[in-house]
Formats: sequence, structure tokens, C-alpha cells
Amino acid sequence: MMRPLVTGALSSATLTLVTALALRADDAAVGVAAVAATAVLLGWYARLGSDDTVSTLDVANPAAGMTLAAVGRRPWGTLLPLVAAHLVGAVAAGFAALGLESRLANPLISDADGLVVAAVGAAVVGLVGAWATLAVDGGGHDALAAVPVVVAGALPLALVGTFSPAVVLGLATAELLPWDVAGTAAAVAFVAAGVGAWIAGLLLPAENA
Repeated sequence: MMRPLVTGALSSATLTLVTALALRADDAAVGVAAVAATAVLLGWYARLGSDDTVSTLDVANPAAGMTLAAVGRRPWGTLLPLVAAHLVGAVAAGFAALGLESRLANPLISDADGLVVAAVGAAVVGLVGAWATLAVDGGGHDALAAVPVVVAGALPLALVGTFSPAVVLGLATAELLPWDVAGTAAAVAFVAAGVGAWIAGLLLPAENA
């Protein structure tokens, strides 16, 4: 059980650092592409441990853990420890990014101060993320893991980390997002990841039987 926790913590730490740096890139599109590429790479690595009964995609993203637990691809009992590990990694990386702040360029955009925008955006990203998780887990291309990142990047750019509840809280630790906005986005995205799995079960009952 320790290895998935360590992998989850390292995955969220990596994603948080990459996202924090991406928010300071010269070009927003390049920044979003870097985050998306990192998410795909980590998702590919996480999927290597999956088999016909259990998926290991949750070590790449805690929202994926919620989706997979909701469809029976992960035990519910593993969800809380893994989410905690992701949060530890993301917050640690957030502190590291904060320590580097004086050596980095100013963030591109810091206009994500609306709770309604954060909640609605996170709901959409969470639903899209659930679809992407189930698609990849079902044998789809690993590049599908980039879709929720791109959708999040279409929101106010500071919310680009919304694809992962851990990353968005790591960005708040790095003082790139207000805590109330980050907390709202994280909570809504996490719940939406479960709701998205439920919706998929209604639409595709034969595949989830």
C-alpha cells in the first residue's frame, strides 16, 4: 500500500510544480500544453499497474480515484489515504514554488477570484475528467488525459490546475490562487468526478455491468 501513496504524492508534487511554472510561462498556450503533457505522461505511468479487476490511474490524480471507486475499479477504502498522499505532495510542491517566487517571472494571469466561476468551471472539468479517466481505463489513448487539462486551461488561466483537486490546493499554497477559490474548485471537481462516473453508468450500463 505504501508504494501507491508515495507515487501519488510524487505525481501531485510534479504536477503542482509544473503548473506553478506554467502560470509564469511567456505564453499561456505553451504553459497549458506543458501541464497537459505532464498529465499524460504521469497517467501513462500510472496505468501500467492496471489489470482487469483494478485500475491504478488514481495514483496520477485524486479525482480519478473518486471516478474509479464509483465504478468499482478501486476499493473505496483506498480513496482517503491516497487523496491525503496527493494533498501532501501538492502542498509540499506549493511551498517549494512559493520559495522560488522571487526567482521567477510574474504570473501570467491572476484573475480567478470568483467563486461562481470556480464552482461552475470545476464542475465541467470534473465531469470531463471522469469521462477521460474511464476512457483511458477502458483502453483509450493515454492522450485523452490531456482533455480535462485543456478544458481547465480555457477557464481563467489561474484555474488551470482544476483538473486535480490536489494541484489546485497546491497552487493556493504557492499563493497563485485565493484559498476560498481553490477550496471551492477542489471540492466541486472531486464531487463532479464521482457524479461523472454515475452518469457514465447510466449511459453505458452494459459496459459497467
